[in-house]
Amino acid sequence: MADRKIEPLFWINPNFRLQFPYFSIKWYLIDHQVLVQEAMQGGRGKMVYQTQKNLMMMMLRDNHSGLDLLYSENTQFENLRLQSWLRINIRDQIVIRAEEVLPQRFHQIETIKHIKAKGVRVKKLRKGVLGQCNSFKIISLSPLLVIFPTDFLDMVILHEMAHLKYMHHRKTFWAYLSQLINDDAKQQNELRNVVLSKYIGLYEFLMK
Repeated sequence: MADRKIEPLFWINPNFRLQFPYFSIKWYLIDHQVLVQEAMQGGRGKMVYQTQKNLMMMMLRDNHSGLDLLYSENTQFENLRLQSWLRINIRDQIVIRAEEVLPQRFHQIETIKHIKAKGVRVKKLRKGVLGQCNSFKIISLSPLLVIFPTDFLDMVILHEMAHLKYMHHRKTFWAYLSQLINDDAKQQNELRNVVLSKYIGLYEFLMK
C-alpha cells in the first residue's frame, strides 16, 4: 500500500530538536553498514524501523529521560511511514516520562509551598491547555510539560495550585499566585503565553 499523500505538519529529521531537563532527543549520523549491524542486534530499549530501502533506530535512555536516534546517509526522512513511526514512538516516550516525573515535581512543590491537592493526574488535555484544577481539588497536568523548561513547568503547577484556593481568575487569584511565585503573576502569565505560542503547534502535532 502506498504512503498517504497527506504530508505531516512538521517533519521529524536531524533538524528537529528537543533539549529539556526532563526529556531530550539527540541525533547520531553513523555509517550505513554499522547501522545495519546495530539493528540486527537485539537489546532492551532498542526500536528499529526497517524496510528494504529505509533504516533507522531509536535507543531509549535510562529512566526514559530521552531518545538517541541513529540514522545513516541512506535514511529517507521524507518517507511518511517513517515519519509516523518517529512521531508515535517519541510521543509514547514523552507520556511515559511525564507519568513518572510530573507527579514527583508536583509533590516537591506541594512540600515547598505547604499546599496540598487531593490528587494529581497526568493526562492529555484539550488543545492549548497544560494544566487543570477541578472542583474536587484534583489537578491534571499535560504530558507536554516535560518538553518545556523547568521554570515553565513550575509556573503551570503553581498556577493550578492557586486554583485550589481560588477557582477563578479574578484579582484575588492573581494576588495569591503572585505570592506563590514571588513575582508579578499576570506578567509571568503573559510571558508564559508567548513561550507557549512558539511551541504549541509542534507539541500538539507530536501528541495527537
